[in-house]
Amino acid sequence: MRQYMKVALAGALAVSTALYAGEVIDINKGVNNPELIKKEDLGNKKVVTEEELGLRGSGLSGVMAPPKVDYKRPAPGAAKRFARSYVNAPPLIPHSVEGLLPITAANNACLGCHMPDAAKSVGATPIPESHFVDFRPTTKVDKKGRLIKDGKAVANTADVKIAKFKKLKKLNPARYNCSQCHVPQANVKPLVGNTFQPDFVNKKQMESSNLIQVIDEGVK
Repeated sequence: MRQYMKVALAGALAVSTALYAGEVIDINKGVNNPELIKKEDLGNKKVVTEEELGLRGSGLSGVMAPPKVDYKRPAPGAAKRFARSYVNAPPLIPHSVEGLLPITAANNACLGCHMPDAAKSVGATPIPESHFVDFRPTTKVDKKGRLIKDGKAVANTADVKIAKFKKLKKLNPARYNCSQCHVPQANVKPLVGNTFQPDFVNKKQMESSNLIQVIDEGVK
């Protein structure tokens, strides 16, 4: 593991940061395939065969092996970033994760390159500010049996008001398991046509997050 990390870090240092400051791969380009979507529209067919009911391309009975998926990607520091799937979407992992997963409480190799103080020097995407704050309100029950959140009595635990940000000096432990939201990618043929089109106001939203500034929009 240590040897792999040394190689990965050396590769990252050797790549110009200009690669990360400009060109990104637009994963939404060309995904709206009219022919595939028309093929999936079973509502206009008088007869729907057993093979068309699922995504397997085969009958519903019997055992079918899953398709082979190759997750082989360039090493960390040598891959172009993917554009966000939508505004403030968790960025996808563009590089190989061989030797980096699983993440455990004792070892998180992602932090070596993506912590803000290291990310700039290696050209990596820095962990955003939203990962260094605690959104959870301080919650307790008082002597009268009332639920108290951040010093205020609330009707129930489904109170939609966002708690005041509690800035932390280190990464929020709730954000430690990176692979819960950030996932590696493989070049595979989609089984379902995609009509979704993200609405980016500007190019910056394709490459970075401002979630900490807009987290409470609509609930104040």
